[in-house]
Amino acid sequence: MAKNFSCYDSHNKTNSHPKDGRKGYHIMKKKAVSVLMAAAMTASVMAMNVSAAEYASDAKIKVWGSQEDQEMLQGMIESFKEAYPEAAGWTIETAVVSAADAKTEVLKDPSVAADVFEFASDQLAELQSAGVLYRITKNKDEIIANNLENAVDAATIDGEMYGYPNTSNSFFMYYDTSMYTEDEVKNLNTMLEKELDSGVANFSMDLDNGWYISSFFFGAGCTLFGEDGADPTQCDFNNEMGVLVGDYLLDLATNAKVKNHDDALLLAAFKDGTLGATLTGTWNAAAIEEYLGENFGVATVPTITLEDGTEISPSTIVNFNLYGVNAQTQYPLESMLFAEYLSSEECQKTRFEVRNSSPTNLNLVNDTELLSTSPAVAVLSEQVKTSTVQPSIPQIANFWSPMEAFGQDCIAKAVTKDNMQEKLDTMVQGILSKLGE
Repeated sequence: MAKNFSCYDSHNKTNSHPKDGRKGYHIMKKKAVSVLMAAAMTASVMAMNVSAAEYASDAKIKVWGSQEDQEMLQGMIESFKEAYPEAAGWTIETAVVSAADAKTEVLKDPSVAADVFEFASDQLAELQSAGVLYRITKNKDEIIANNLENAVDAATIDGEMYGYPNTSNSFFMYYDTSMYTEDEVKNLNTMLEKELDSGVANFSMDLDNGWYISSFFFGAGCTLFGEDGADPTQCDFNNEMGVLVGDYLLDLATNAKVKNHDDALLLAAFKDGTLGATLTGTWNAAAIEEYLGENFGVATVPTITLEDGTEISPSTIVNFNLYGVNAQTQYPLESMLFAEYLSSEECQKTRFEVRNSSPTNLNLVNDTELLSTSPAVAVLSEQVKTSTVQPSIPQIANFWSPMEAFGQDCIAKAVTKDNMQEKLDTMVQGILSKLGE
């Protein structure tokens, strides 16, 4: 299955997948701009605790964004200047660098990098340790109060914030409503007990992908790199609860009703009508909805019942897109004002409407009427409330291969319940091994 497990390289297609079934930006720009212009009347209440006189009248700011976001960013720049007359004379330029590539590009030469750029939260620790992120010194309390707690955590190191939460990305369950009821999809054991038509798999997931299978360990209370994800010497996936989770994953991998599916395989199975449910993200929403039609269903990841009778709720890995300010910017106050605006409730709403992005702003996350227009994003917004933030320390590079190897050994039946402890010990040893070994 998938062998590149950097979340924003192989999974975060929320903002960039070319086959999401949405209209092109040339159609949506007018809508985006009109929404933002209306929001501009209220944006001025963002209390920056800085008087207009303290801002440069001729600031020059460069902002990075994905190719797909360029037109939307232009609309946001226009509405920003409407909201802040002091920015009327500012020159704000855009350039194409995606959130996934931001770390690589800014570290090449921070002095020529953008003043404001979007980046994946799993890049935070390396960017902060390199000294390229400006610490947020304005409106920190308001930003914390306005966004999901784990989104704030993903932007924070040692109590200081270095990013403005913007969008979230994780996974959840899609299912065929002609095969399962809403009650049945609450528990995976219940789903697997059901007898579906011949040739139809009850459930599938990427069984040798740490981004997915780690959710079962997190749900059982296991931790990766300590409670705060910052200790490269700690991982307890091999404790007593970890062994029970390992046994459960082994049962999944050897169950004839369960298939090991990556994106291509799960889409083909839904298209052929040979799959009841799967785990994936919003990047596959349009295709799955097309294949399932009126039988399209979404739900949070179901609970699982372990061998000892304990029922747990898997905690999915979540990554966030954050806006950061370059520590070498010549216009820190101006760049913070602009970055806060780009990640404001108004702009997050526009991203939802134009890009189908999942917001982190609490008002939007809790706006059921708004999110009802996109069932997949609505469920994702609910899912991430209990998700585990993907660690951003360099040691995370050693996480994916041992998890993949464990999943593959489960599929190959090289893992048994008799040697589960040994296999998990080996997996954890690999995760905690010195980088480069």
